[in-house]
Amino acid sequence: MNIWIRGGTGDANKISKEIKNYFKDSFLILTTTTDFGGKIAENYADLVISEKMNYDNLKRTLIDKKIDIFIDATHPFATHASETGIKISKELNIPYIRYERPIEEIKDAFYVKNFEEAAKLALKISKKNIFYMSGIKNLKTVSEIIPIDKLIIRILPTSVSEAIKIIPSKNIVAMQGVFSENLNKDLIIDYDCDVIITKDSGKSGGLHEKVSGALLSGAKTIIIKRPEMNYPLKFEKIGELLKYLKNI
Repeated sequence: MNIWIRGGTGDANKISKEIKNYFKDSFLILTTTTDFGGKIAENYADLVISEKMNYDNLKRTLIDKKIDIFIDATHPFATHASETGIKISKELNIPYIRYERPIEEIKDAFYVKNFEEAAKLALKISKKNIFYMSGIKNLKTVSEIIPIDKLIIRILPTSVSEAIKIIPSKNIVAMQGVFSENLNKDLIIDYDCDVIITKDSGKSGGLHEKVSGALLSGAKTIIIKRPEMNYPLKFEKIGELLKYLKNI
């Protein structure tokens, strides 16, 4: 059985590890979007492809590698990747399985629909600085609403060169997570922030540690809701996904 896991997440690595344990004869291909993610993924798959794949490239590779099953374990906010995977799987008649991190409602937080709403609300309720903890992709949108001198950001070290085009280096915290509750708390206090902005990235994305760190520091939390997607088949537990694979 040739299995393709589209990942770039810790979830994808966990799924890959479990599949290799259960299906010894399977050939497992794991994709990531960065070389850094690819190095980590090498421990869990037979073949790792570290590149951003467009529609044509993805479809051609699925055909060339004779893929039997497509597992989408991308980030909850990577909707374009999921949409492409669903479309191609349907065209090639390959079973498509979505692994989605469970959603847990955080009661001590403000929920908004998008990054623009998050930035506007943060500016409204903040009296100090605002800590943005949601990656480089939507930084420009947030920085056009929140004054640069009030905005602190935490991003991957690989995103610094892009971030300093938007925000001064003194406002950038470049670290590779997931981070502990206490580290989040200390950073929020040290940078004199009273609001954090983050995405609903789930437990495996460090959401709980961010929220609890904010509570301990006295800061408020704004969470961007996940985009809604209509997946053909979805699992929120790796064990249930494995049971499904056994049956097919």
